Amino acid sequence: MQPALRHQLAHLDRTLLALLNERARLLAQVEVDDPGRRALVDDLLRRHDGPFDAHALAPLFEIIDSGCVDRDAARAAGGER
Repeated sequence: MQPALRHQLAHLDRTLLALLNERARLLAQVEVDDPGRRALVDDLLRRHDGPFDAHALAPLFEIIDSGCVDRDAARAAGGER
């Protein structure tokens, strides 16, 4: 891999991680059973027109959301990280 491409990918990965962390912080303010949680993703995927199939992206958002729920459950049980 060329150094310039490696640098671009590393920068993009850091940006993605920062955005995921910000999404998790915001999502922590929404109840787990709030229908708006799922509606946000559904709306996003309906409007999506990029190279990824929306059906392939849906599980990604489910994993991100479940990670937030798992973290919140651990905090509630006294295992805050």
